[in-house]
Amino acid sequence: MRVQSLSAEAVAAMRIVDLSTVTEEPDGPVESFAFHDCTTGVASFVGRPPWELHTAGDELPYILSGECELTVLEPSGRVTRTLRGGDLVVVPQGCWHNNDAAKAVRMLYITPTDGNDHSWDEPDT
Repeated sequence: MRVQSLSAEAVAAMRIVDLSTVTEEPDGPVESFAFHDCTTGVASFVGRPPWELHTAGDELPYILSGECELTVLEPSGRVTRTLRGGDLVVVPQGCWHNNDAAKAVRMLYITPTDGNDHSWDEPDT
């Protein structure tokens, strides 16, 4: 059994990583772990990580606190939405997407372990 507190107090105490100061993917405040065919963890950051693509399944981010602007390049076009604490979103398999946290965001994510791609440049679709 694995137990991790995601209480408001525990989330508020999580260190925020400024992505503009890192050169490789930082460790999260909760050690990531496998869940079925996915990797689960918590990201706590300010700034913009690389664009992501998951070809093996959908991604499920749940915003614990703060906010970010999620952009998904869907087949019908670019969709951008502000996500805030309490929001849960399904990012469809095969859609490039990006989270931009101008202030700070802490999120729980469930991401397919296989079939992932990343790009600092906005992908052509």
